[in-house]
Amino acid sequence: MLQLRSFSSRPWVVAAVGLLLAAAITIPFFFVAGRGVRLAVALPIWLAAAIAAGLAAKRLRRTERERLTERLRIREELDGAERKYGTVVGALPLVTWLYDAGDRSSTLYLSPQSETMLGYAPEQWDAEPDLFSKLLHPEDRERVLAEIERATKSATPIQTEYRLLARDGSVVWIREEGTTVRGPDGEPLYGQSFLIDVGERKRADEEHDRLLAAERTAVSSTMERQHRLDLLREAAEVTASSLDYKSTIQRMAELVVRDFADWCVVDLTDDGAPLKRLVVARAEPPKDGTGTAPDQNPEEGVRAVVESGQPQIVPALGESINGRKTARFLGGIKARSVICVPIRARERPLGAITVARTGPGRTYGADELAVVEDLAGRLALAVDRARLYLEVEERADEARVLAHVADGVLLLDRGGIVRLWNPAAEGITAISAADVIGRSAAETIPGWQDAADSVPVSEAPDPGHAEVVIPIETEKGERWIAISGVQFFGGTVYAFRDLTDVRQLEALKADFIATASHELRTPLAAVYGAAQTLLRHDFALDEGGRDRFVSLIAEESERLGRIVNEILLANQLDAGRLDLDAEPFDAVELVERVVEAARAYAPAGVSITRVAPEGLPRVDADRDKVRQVLVNLVENAIKYSPDGGGVEVGVESRDSTVLFYVRDKGLGIPPEEQSRVFEKFYRADPQMRRGVGGTGLGLYICNELVTRMRGRIWVKSSSGEGSTFLFELPAVGAIATPRPAERVPRSENVIS
Repeated sequence: MLQLRSFSSRPWVVAAVGLLLAAAITIPFFFVAGRGVRLAVALPIWLAAAIAAGLAAKRLRRTERERLTERLRIREELDGAERKYGTVVGALPLVTWLYDAGDRSSTLYLSPQSETMLGYAPEQWDAEPDLFSKLLHPEDRERVLAEIERATKSATPIQTEYRLLARDGSVVWIREEGTTVRGPDGEPLYGQSFLIDVGERKRADEEHDRLLAAERTAVSSTMERQHRLDLLREAAEVTASSLDYKSTIQRMAELVVRDFADWCVVDLTDDGAPLKRLVVARAEPPKDGTGTAPDQNPEEGVRAVVESGQPQIVPALGESINGRKTARFLGGIKARSVICVPIRARERPLGAITVARTGPGRTYGADELAVVEDLAGRLALAVDRARLYLEVEERADEARVLAHVADGVLLLDRGGIVRLWNPAAEGITAISAADVIGRSAAETIPGWQDAADSVPVSEAPDPGHAEVVIPIETEKGERWIAISGVQFFGGTVYAFRDLTDVRQLEALKADFIATASHELRTPLAAVYGAAQTLLRHDFALDEGGRDRFVSLIAEESERLGRIVNEILLANQLDAGRLDLDAEPFDAVELVERVVEAARAYAPAGVSITRVAPEGLPRVDADRDKVRQVLVNLVENAIKYSPDGGGVEVGVESRDSTVLFYVRDKGLGIPPEEQSRVFEKFYRADPQMRRGVGGTGLGLYICNELVTRMRGRIWVKSSSGEGSTFLFELPAVGAIATPRPAERVPRSENVIS
């Protein structure tokens, strides 16, 4: 049967049908009337039918033309939309994939980015229906296919991340966002997925996680070291607050078990008497009063430590117990790790301090051993000082005893006349006993008249009696002493000790801590700020922005690593735990590599040149350590050339040595400071007025390394005209006199 569309598209058919209808209407008249009547009736009908058919055919032709025009317009719009869709899809940084609903083996459309991302062109996806499942990473295939199946059955969009194997074998991280496109009637038309390459984000996430872990480790280490410093500070306050050494030891043991140990035991002896357990402290005593406790008598391991004077750590550094039988410490408790350190004063054994950990956690290491040794030294000082005070009270006239006291002792009668001035007092003040004994202290001891009123004097060496630190002028310069006094029936006895070196060391430590904190804080702040920016969701970063922040994190992390490595290396040098491997190497090749690396990070205003003649002998030293020395010197030259200029790195041959040098045109070093540049923690610009940072360890490390490799290092400099750092090492085949592994004297480090 013809459809209406057939009629509308064929006007002649409409006209023929009209004529047939007219004929059908007029035919009956031929049978009911004469010819005239028939013609009279049929002619108008046929005429009307013809006219109507013509009009209908004309109208239908017009309608058909309009429909054809509309169809062409729609086709053009559809083609334009398809072109726009292809343009938009082709510009997106992702792969657009269209497929039959629920069937990923059929590809209706695949954007050309698939070839860039995975190496497979759209034609290859059409030719191989199962390509998608084959490209899924084996570890992700089962999970992803299951997720797709669940999303298809539940008619829900899918959002997932997985790995695809590219044509070149590389792994590409993909985030897929897919859905089923449905028609107006709700029936599925096709599936649509967007495949986005998230590999860069994954790498950034991994780097971010690594940096967060490093930050947490650094913070944890810093907090742990701060706890140790707080412990030592409080221990110093405790030992200085009382002359009752028993109460001092009890309070110190309580400090130790607060954060540092689960158990702290102190055993003491007195003038050859048997070792006696004096104090036992634990971190958390059981509420019901039950539980294990150490033996009442010192164990064999503790006695061995006291007798030998050597500390013991269990398990030993770098080892684990692993069932080995070790010396017995703190019998009665199950300790995981133990440190036992002798308490000695003036080469005499006083006892031992033992700390133990029983709970979970890491075992004691070298840092903890150093802390306990420091505590043992403070305990020895407290015990020795308290006992000496008792001896002074009991036998004030026995100079034989006081001659061996490490602290200075001054005995004044009621009139202020010096009656006792022991050898330690002579050594500290550079004032001989003959110049003061029998004379007024105010006249013979410089500054005594002004300082005497500030010195605390107690009626007895009771707990809580403190000492003060005051300066005095001597022939050796200003000295700082810690002094306190005790009254007795015949006058006042003062005990003092020289803290000048301690104050200088504390000042150096304070400067180093402040400098290291500043040096660590700057890269940490940069890393933290960059990481926080990458984590923000309130604005989007382009690929270039993310790369800049990730590069910043990497650079600042490398800077943190250099600072930490300097500190660790300085600690290894101080502890004598650094091993050197002497192996002949080419000095010219080493200088070339150092210069090439330095040029990569040198500022724009700094040029680095190399001076290295051919035919130099090989150097007999540790190549890596020599490279480290050169790198430190080049970095210093760049750092102290803030206004730019040239840096020259050279090497030349001497009689039996090879000489390396680094010359710059930077700030230079004032003559009065040149003798100190190789000291630990010393920096030429401590206040960083010129923006020059650093920990003050670089040149100290250079000096130590060169000296331990049987060489020497020195500097030539003029303030404002630059500096030249030189060091020489033995050449292969040279007969060199072994040098002790210690710092080169300052006079050898400076050449004017």
